Amino acid sequence: MPRLALRLACLAATLALAEAAAPPAAPQVTVQETALATVASASVDAKRFVADHAEALEVHLRNAAALGAPPVSKPRIEAADVPGLADVAVGISGGHVLVAVRLGSRETAPLRAGEAAARAWLGAASVAGGKPTNLPAPWAPASLAAEAVAQLRPAMADLWYRRAAAGPPATLAELAAGKAPTHEALLLGRALRRSLGAEGYAAALAAAGRGEPIEPVLARIDTDPAAWWLGARQQLIDARPPLALGMRESLASLDALARFVHDPDGKGDRLLAAAEAVRLRHLPGVRDAMATRLATLRRDILRQNPVAHNAWRSLGAWLEAYPTAEPEALDRLWAGYLLDRKGAERMADEVEAALGDAR
Repeated sequence: MPRLALRLACLAATLALAEAAAPPAAPQVTVQETALATVASASVDAKRFVADHAEALEVHLRNAAALGAPPVSKPRIEAADVPGLADVAVGISGGHVLVAVRLGSRETAPLRAGEAAARAWLGAASVAGGKPTNLPAPWAPASLAAEAVAQLRPAMADLWYRRAAAGPPATLAELAAGKAPTHEALLLGRALRRSLGAEGYAAALAAAGRGEPIEPVLARIDTDPAAWWLGARQQLIDARPPLALGMRESLASLDALARFVHDPDGKGDRLLAAAEAVRLRHLPGVRDAMATRLATLRRDILRQNPVAHNAWRSLGAWLEAYPTAEPEALDRLWAGYLLDRKGAERMADEVEAALGDAR
């Protein structure tokens, strides 16, 4: 077994023993499951912080590349300070991927958490592709880590776009080696997605997981990759999306859409429960108001913070079904929305706590 894999295996064994047999006064290892990886740490805040970045990356992969978790054993991410290991270290043994991440300071923690999630997915993709390796193409961890951070912190993404607009472009050689500034790594991933489409972007990420270089991908995009990069980068900067809402702003906007205040009987506005709104949908005024809410949701959903993404989609599903669906079906959709709204609140609380406490 390679030395790094052996160290990581020892880490996993040590944490497992601590989880099972540590004395009551010692910190206990806790685990959080995400769609992308199992996250474990003796620090609850560190565990939640890394898990939030794993969930953000999973949302990006699903939406930008139609990718889910690779069909292999779920990777495990250990948030711990292990002497002798790199800040983000990966070991693969027997088809199992283990990532150790040292979060460090408040300044370093977000990108390290994003990189841990990225390397967990890339490692699993390499196993699924039949070429297990802990050495993916260097551009991919940097790009996906930046994307995970951008998903959770839209203001950071806006800052990175402004830095790109004010500074010189990274060269493709720097990007391919994973040595470009973070904002350039972010733009490279988004440029690839724009040029390749979801399917091509997914294939490029899978190839990166197997350690394959990016140059053949670039050659398929354009006969002059350097010119393509300069043009694609500038297009992204010129089309910089408006700053997305913060977590609490997104949740407040969602709550406003989900508050059904109407005057169905001419006696003044009042708050309608969802079930009552369904019973009153035969009234033109109520029906038109719901259609307006759906149009507003469709217009604004792309500006929402990823923390609230699932809840916005769930409310949209209810509003889309509202005119014609059976009341029982609408009840189920509304219950799903309430669960997603509760989950978004929990994640927002965890991100805010982690931003204040993660080390």
